Amino acid sequence: MVLLFASSLSIFYPCWAQNGTAFTGYGDVPVKTPDSLLRKVQLTTGIGARIQAMQPLLAFHAAHGTTDSVIFYTNQLIGELDRSDLSSGDKLAFQIPLYLALGNAYSEEGLYDEALRLYLQGVRMAESLDNRNAVNDYRLGIANVYAARHDYDKAIAAYNDLLSVSPDEQLKQIVYERLGAIFLERKDLRQAKQYTEKALAYFRQQHLEKKELQARLTLGIIAELNQQTDEAYLIYNEVKDSAQQHQFFDLYIRAGQRMGDLLMARKDYDNAKVLLSLVYTNALQWNDLEAQLKVLNSLRTLHAVTDDYKNAYALMTRYQAVYREVLDRQNKKEINELEIKYQTARKEKEILNKENELNYQKTVQYSLLIGFLVILMPIIALLYVYYQKLQAQSKLNTTLEEMNRQQIAALLKDKELELLKASVSGQEKERKRIAGELHDSIGGNLAAIKLQLSNQKGMNSLETLIRQVDDTYRQVRDLSHDLVPQKFSHTGFTELISGYIRQFDGAGNATITFHAFPGEEIDRIETTLKVEIYKIIQELITNAQKHSQASKIEIQLTRMDSTLQLLFEDNGQGFSVDTVKYGFGFQNIRERLKLFDGIFSINSFPSKGTVIDIEIPLNQASHEA
Repeated sequence: MVLLFASSLSIFYPCWAQNGTAFTGYGDVPVKTPDSLLRKVQLTTGIGARIQAMQPLLAFHAAHGTTDSVIFYTNQLIGELDRSDLSSGDKLAFQIPLYLALGNAYSEEGLYDEALRLYLQGVRMAESLDNRNAVNDYRLGIANVYAARHDYDKAIAAYNDLLSVSPDEQLKQIVYERLGAIFLERKDLRQAKQYTEKALAYFRQQHLEKKELQARLTLGIIAELNQQTDEAYLIYNEVKDSAQQHQFFDLYIRAGQRMGDLLMARKDYDNAKVLLSLVYTNALQWNDLEAQLKVLNSLRTLHAVTDDYKNAYALMTRYQAVYREVLDRQNKKEINELEIKYQTARKEKEILNKENELNYQKTVQYSLLIGFLVILMPIIALLYVYYQKLQAQSKLNTTLEEMNRQQIAALLKDKELELLKASVSGQEKERKRIAGELHDSIGGNLAAIKLQLSNQKGMNSLETLIRQVDDTYRQVRDLSHDLVPQKFSHTGFTELISGYIRQFDGAGNATITFHAFPGEEIDRIETTLKVEIYKIIQELITNAQKHSQASKIEIQLTRMDSTLQLLFEDNGQGFSVDTVKYGFGFQNIRERLKLFDGIFSINSFPSKGTVIDIEIPLNQASHEA
């Protein structure tokens, strides 16, 4: 694995990009909590006063992107609140802002399931106290989760509902900014710009610095997509400098990553490489996995276009590892145990309040129940024994049947695989043999006859015969070419795939990019393997176009030593690999790969896209002469 930059940067390291623009790489998040906020918290007594004093501290860390601190302090306060002796009503009033802060932090971390759970629970709590402002704040969080998961129809409906019911002008402008980001994702640049500029004017007037910078960053992306690269670069640089000044380091690295992509588009590869490396260092030190994924993808593309395939492959491997880490964090996040205890205690208290009312009824019913049990007990015991016997027999029969079915299926599958391998190998050899015979023997003989007959002049019958022989020769030559797939034998394999992908260029289709490292080595693999890889790529693209709703698809075909790797990635809606049932297409791909001992793995999660990794071992026979 090639290390792209020094992992132990000191306090800062400047990068000078185009026009002397500087970017700083930090070894740690350079955010220092103001002493006044900490002192205020330390001087408070009582859980209520402590929560009130902690609100400015939570807002400070949320504004500066240090969500780990928000999660730590908020969970600590929730635990103290649950252990306190406050009444249920007072606890509920304090829980509302804490759950909102925790949900926003989880959303920023990309833990959308946990955030949505907190938002839905918080809406119910706020509605029970008729706190309309808190209800709208929670509904905004729910809409933001929909948008982050690319469920844009739900998100737009939720945002429009907020606009129709909320009297809060600041919340409305935040909604406009989020609608601008959604229409930007949908490539509706006109509406995206209208919403974003409307929100930006309000944020400037109210001096909401971070919201203003977020809106300006969106306008920079719009300018970039409109091919106004100089304007976009200027906006990114201004956002980067202002974000550094205000210590908004999440916006700081986002702006730096966009600048790096623009430098790469301008083919200023050296400055792009240094700047993106520093952005990745910051994202790595601050444990920002979402930022790591974006900058790793940019660095991978950068090394690919500069023919540095070894580093491109190393970055691709790192990208997959971070992607799996994001999925693991999403899957393994457990519900807070203190919250479960709180809910359980509340239910137990409700049960105790009703217990006195039920005591009398229970006493009367108890006598009746004893009488019925005395009569029914022997009957129930007999029925239970009989039922257990039937269950045991049924389980035994089911187990034997399943074992037999699996054995038969395994035998059939092994036999089918052997027959398929033998059939494919035999067909390939037979085609080559027949093609050689037709071309070399029969075709050669006919050509010789044609040459001899051509020397006979002045004979009309001979001219007719020559034409017939000439037609026969062409038929034999065409037949020999048909028996071996000519497009795989005489056309560059990578160019063949690129030509197929170009068929999907057009409105409404996903943008597909294809890279082959190195192309010359891949073009020399055997024809049989080329045919199967080509068909697998066709199947994957068809599946993505039909089901994923992806806007981008990236295909990478790499040969490293004795292994051929196919990496297929889309940014679509994804799916749960634990619950989905694979259709005929995926099963067909697995069967094709068995012929070459290939390995097939899928990494996917709802709203996170899909990564399909295929590895095929190559041997000496897998390369054409």
